Amino acid sequence: MDLCLVSNGTLNETWQEKLDVLSGQDVVIFGFNGLGLVSYKKELAGETEYFHDVAKLSRQLSSVIICGCDTDTYGVFRHSAVIADKGKVLGVTDMVHSVDDSEFVSGGSYKVYQTSAGKIGVVISEDLYFFDTAKIMSVSDAELVVCIFKKLDGYMPQTVLRASSFIGGMAMALVAKNYACVSDIRGKITASGSADCLKTKVKIEKDYRLVTTKRRGLFKDDNGDY
Repeated sequence: MDLCLVSNGTLNETWQEKLDVLSGQDVVIFGFNGLGLVSYKKELAGETEYFHDVAKLSRQLSSVIICGCDTDTYGVFRHSAVIADKGKVLGVTDMVHSVDDSEFVSGGSYKVYQTSAGKIGVVISEDLYFFDTAKIMSVSDAELVVCIFKKLDGYMPQTVLRASSFIGGMAMALVAKNYACVSDIRGKITASGSADCLKTKVKIEKDYRLVTTKRRGLFKDDNGDY
């Protein structure tokens, strides 16, 4: 799978100035720099066409486009990302958890999308830090998990990304302001950098292993009997 991770520049700026860089990629991922603040009220009224632009670019490139944004739902603000595939908006994923005091509140549940490039899970910002996230993405059979982050502060996001890739057995990509990286299922960073557009290839692979656990005492099995 060919990826292009755009960590600097808006979607429209990159579209107009670096279209040749985006061409030929299976998945193009923008951080929160991609769209900025999107008002659902203005989108529905036709005053803005942010989501339409994402869909239009995905159609022109014949690829999957994932773009971070902040959404304003009639005064309720959330961290989000929109995903489009070959001209069609597949959905918008919101950040599930609201961390500390913030004007940005929690939104909908986790989502894994069936796309032309494969099954892609989308994780928003600090949702990466919650242990259920990797498990949910893994049992949902995500082949690639994309994490859209704000500005990084320290190395914790990369560390958790690598651990989640290893535990969940899935490749993961992170895009933040001025930084992007990709981790394989062994938790190894296969590509990283601060370039505006980071292009890389991701090998989609699964690592299935037989695990046995020794248990003592009474336990309830799947048949409901002791």
